[in-house]
Amino acid sequence: MSTNGPTDSLTVGERFNFALKVQSDKQYDKIIFPDSTFFTNHIEFVERKQFRVSNFADSVNYSLQFFANKDINIAPLPVQIVAGKDTTTLFTSVYPLHFKSVITEQTEDFAPLKPIFDFAMIIWPWVLAALLLGVVAYFLYRKYRKKPEVVEEVEVKVPVFINPLQTLEQRLSEIKHEHSNRIEKDYKHFYSELGDSIRLYLEEVYSIPALESTTRELMRYLEAFGVDLELASETRAILTEADMIKFAKTTPTLDQSWQAFQRGLTFYERAKSYDIQRIARLKERFEAQFKKPETDSEERVDDLG
Repeated sequence: MSTNGPTDSLTVGERFNFALKVQSDKQYDKIIFPDSTFFTNHIEFVERKQFRVSNFADSVNYSLQFFANKDINIAPLPVQIVAGKDTTTLFTSVYPLHFKSVITEQTEDFAPLKPIFDFAMIIWPWVLAALLLGVVAYFLYRKYRKKPEVVEEVEVKVPVFINPLQTLEQRLSEIKHEHSNRIEKDYKHFYSELGDSIRLYLEEVYSIPALESTTRELMRYLEAFGVDLELASETRAILTEADMIKFAKTTPTLDQSWQAFQRGLTFYERAKSYDIQRIARLKERFEAQFKKPETDSEERVDDLG
């Protein structure tokens, strides 16, 4: 077995070829040459090419790279010859590699350091830059400064007081129109609408749960609130007859229904004269919720007046 490698000195990083050749006196199946793991840290494995010359000869060529800073050796490498079931291991001889420095022995001495030269500081460019920055900042401020927000006065619509008497009058008018134009009379619906119009008026004016109360409970409320006797009497007559139609399932005549409607008109006329002051107070309290509070200056002016 023979080895072939570089004979000249190597510099750091230089590539070189290293070859192994095996010559046998008998045939063999294969030869196992060393792989990249057998090379030291100072030798970098690049590639390997193996050539089989004949049945009795084989060779391998390594491409390696030198990274040592002194002379080193390639240690003995194992080569295995396999023939059937027999394996013979041979070792290469130590192969020296010589280091070559790229630094010449006669190197000129380093020149002494020059003293630091003090340059005169020029101020005017800094002053000019500061003035320029100030001008730019001023214009940016003028452009992007927050303008005072203009508060627009939003007109608040004050709710209008709805007079319960007007509501009662409108509902009675609608009940009359519907009952007159209906060919087949729906007396249950007619009495229910008539009774609810009276209940709604009493609930809004006297603040009692008239819509949720039975006729008997409502009459007790009217008595407790000291409601006008004529209003209470018309209320009782209308609601009692409506209960008879609704629960006793009696069928009134057309004349009876118009008599009940006339009681509703009588209730309205009596309420218009009797409850006028109460409704006026309700309106004052309603509108007082939306009045703007007087300022201190206005109060002082009132005091002086």
